[in-house]
Amino acid sequence: MAGYVPTEMVRTPWGNASELKARKLRPGSGTPREEVERNQRERLYGAVVAVVAEKGYEATTVADLVGLSGVSRSDFYEHFANKEACALGALETILRGVKEIVSASYDGEGSALRAVIELIAEQPATARFCFVDVYTAGPAATEMIDRATEPFEGLFAQRLAAKSEAAMPAEIVLAIVGGLRKVIHTRLYREEERELVALVDQLRDWGFSYHPPPQPLRASRRVNVPRQQFDGYTVSQRIARAVAATVAEKGYTAMGTDDIAERASISLSTFYAHFKNKEEALLDAIELSGALILATVRPAVRRAPDWRAGVRAAYETMCAFLAAEPDFAALTIAEVYAAGPRALAQRDRIIDSLQKMLAPGYAEHPETPAVAAEAIGGAIYALLGNQLRSSGPEGLPEVGSLATYVTLTPFIGPEDACRVANGAA
Repeated sequence: MAGYVPTEMVRTPWGNASELKARKLRPGSGTPREEVERNQRERLYGAVVAVVAEKGYEATTVADLVGLSGVSRSDFYEHFANKEACALGALETILRGVKEIVSASYDGEGSALRAVIELIAEQPATARFCFVDVYTAGPAATEMIDRATEPFEGLFAQRLAAKSEAAMPAEIVLAIVGGLRKVIHTRLYREEERELVALVDQLRDWGFSYHPPPQPLRASRRVNVPRQQFDGYTVSQRIARAVAATVAEKGYTAMGTDDIAERASISLSTFYAHFKNKEEALLDAIELSGALILATVRPAVRRAPDWRAGVRAAYETMCAFLAAEPDFAALTIAEVYAAGPRALAQRDRIIDSLQKMLAPGYAEHPETPAVAAEAIGGAIYALLGNQLRSSGPEGLPEVGSLATYVTLTPFIGPEDACRVANGAA
């Protein structure tokens, strides 16, 4: 059997997909066994990047990997227990190389960011593997990619500390790196990675626009947002609620259509009368959560005296909504990444709608980098995700003041942003 053959040329750190078999070393003739084993692992790493790029992680099989790499099935299992272990090995090796590039290119002025983005543009399949596909490979892979951002957080903290006498709060550094990750992630899942090279200077300027808050940020004002009640649940609404609850409990990957039907108290035939599969149901659940968020936030923004206060009101209300709706919080903040590009595009419509409230900021301060609004959306989701993991949904309202400061600083500077975040302006 010829094995798996990709339909297009995919470049990986271990060679082009079509050339992986040709890199095979044979034991004997003076070739050390450890060198042969390293060669096998590298060919398998290249194969997992290439196959996932074409088929997605869930559809990738061990048979695909051994077929493309030319490594026998028995040798595969000598190295790895399953495809997840192989994917984790590839991911760890890739991230180690990226860390070396970051350390070697850091000059305090954004060269490390440029080096990473240029690498992403040169190796889009590898970048998508790390930034997009990794979320469907399980929590160990997600944790690994999250830890990989720590060097960036450290470098930004050093650079930002050099600009002021006070140390930059760790939460703001986390938000900045989260904003950068979001811009990169979006371009990758849209297959628009070449745009990133042109955005490097804007991203650098946005990231370096932050200063520590000149005054302590006060606790956010608590807003009462009750759990949403419908006059009469439609079947689609019941399914959306069931999807959110099941995802919060089990995660998207482990969720099945039978889980959804059972929680919604409907038959499987009723489920399939409304949706083709769990992904379609998830998209509808995200759409419902977005509509509810916007319906809750918009009146609060309209009541605000100006756009700055509207930003604070938006975050206070959105965080209160998510605290009252913990299932929707888990769905839109955390689990959406595992559901793939369509779910992310659906979630991003919520972010895009919230970004529109920054239009007056651009009108008043046109020098603000155009990419700032998009990066800020990612920064806020990073703050929400960190708070959700550390304190649970009930702690989300505490993010309001910090989210306001992070949003407004690139437009109006730290002094005014701090005053608005503290409710004094």
